Amino acid sequence: MPSPKVSFDESVELPFLVDFYPDDDVGEDDVDHAQILERMEAAVPKSAVKLGVVDFELDHSPGLTWKIEEHYFLVPIRGGKYEWALVRVHWDDNMARYEWAEEAVGSGFKDAQEAGRAMLAGFLEHCDIDLADEGNAEYRALAERL
Repeated sequence: MPSPKVSFDESVELPFLVDFYPDDDVGEDDVDHAQILERMEAAVPKSAVKLGVVDFELDHSPGLTWKIEEHYFLVPIRGGKYEWALVRVHWDDNMARYEWAEEAVGSGFKDAQEAGRAMLAGFLEHCDIDLADEGNAEYRALAERL
């Protein structure tokens, strides 16, 4: 078995990563974001493993907060250079919508648990999220659950 590898530079084609939001003509108040999130999660292949959710508010500046909501999935990939993809559904406060993000791909792991741990750890490190920092307690809790 090849040694485990995590990559952040390569993109794979994942057909379920589609935009479930209606056309731009629909007013923001008319969009049911919870329903959109449900549709996105339902689109994730049944073979995927939901790694968990990070959900908290971050102080942005005096009187303002930033909502952090991220749903992490480990998706098996067949027939390509990589065996796994780390996919995230996140709430974008600026755009006021849920969005997909392909965060990493990987291969050479003995099982899904090893892949999930390594790929999440690699992604957090890649994003400079220090798990020892108290402000990152939600990320640390997610990593510890794995």
